[in-house]
Amino acid sequence: MRWTLLETPFQAADHTPATVRSGHPARRRVPDGPRYCPERRLPGQRYVPGQGPHPSTRAPSVPEPEAWDGDEATLRGHPDYLWGVDLYNQGYYWEAHEAWEDLWRQVETDTRPRRFLQGLIQCTAAALKASMGHDTAARGLAAKGLAKLLSVVVPPEDHYVGVDVPAFVDGFREHVALVSSGPPPELRLGGPSP
Repeated sequence: MRWTLLETPFQAADHTPATVRSGHPARRRVPDGPRYCPERRLPGQRYVPGQGPHPSTRAPSVPEPEAWDGDEATLRGHPDYLWGVDLYNQGYYWEAHEAWEDLWRQVETDTRPRRFLQGLIQCTAAALKASMGHDTAARGLAAKGLAKLLSVVVPPEDHYVGVDVPAFVDGFREHVALVSSGPPPELRLGGPSP
């Protein structure tokens, strides 16, 4: 896992708030990995609750959710899933949460895809809370999300819809333990699926 932190206040070029954690310079990952849904433009501004106006859930940069049948075999290639991965990897945690929640709402209760998406949503919410300095809330959300992610992997498999779940869980646990040390691990898609 490689990433670089930008620790200077961001200017209008990317519209990222200059402070996120109690007056500290914003920390934003500069991903070294690929974009998985490059045809979708990233939002002009990262939403952080309490740091600016709440974006409408369907702002011009937010595409309408695409229908999904809930089949885990099609999740890995679904544009909303891939866009959520891009948003998360770029530090747009609230926006990634919204993208995955649209898919989560389309899935039957107590299925692997639903647990996986809910785990991603909770981990993303934890990353957002950590970036805001709400460490206790971040740890609680992370514990719930990581447990859901681990529940979808049945040994000997370690990947689910492209994510090496054990490796991501280990990296996220480390992030939560050292919450002020930087951004959470990137989601890298590869390996067998689902």
